[in-house]
Amino acid sequence: MGEKHKKVCICQDLQQLLEEQKKLSFDEFRFISEDFGYDTIPFILSSGKCQFEAFGWTNNGDFFTTNVFRVEAVDVRRCCATISLLVPVDIDGYPVDLCDVFSLRTTSNCLVVDLSCFTSLQPLSPRLVDRLLPIVDPK
Repeated sequence: MGEKHKKVCICQDLQQLLEEQKKLSFDEFRFISEDFGYDTIPFILSSGKCQFEAFGWTNNGDFFTTNVFRVEAVDVRRCCATISLLVPVDIDGYPVDLCDVFSLRTTSNCLVVDLSCFTSLQPLSPRLVDRLLPIVDPK
């Protein structure tokens, strides 16, 4: 499979993911199944051996880095997309690396990315987004 074909596939795959994200209450998904009542399908973009990473500020003003995003819009003709950053947080709600994530929080940080720079797309479970933190009853 040529590089040009891979780039077109990423554009088409992200467009498909956006369509599925818009209709999460329906059946017949390509990327997910059995996840209903959510409005975000988080995903990771990679180019070769590297995952794309961006930084931003949480809604509280805390700085964070992330490699998990939400698709907002796709321009297949130009092979670019508007994506928003999702901040991985631990069980206490503080920004962490993805390996320690309990939940993904939405932010108002957005980027426009050239999808021809990426070779793979990895969707994650919508159940991670805005997962409620447990309430611990003090004893």
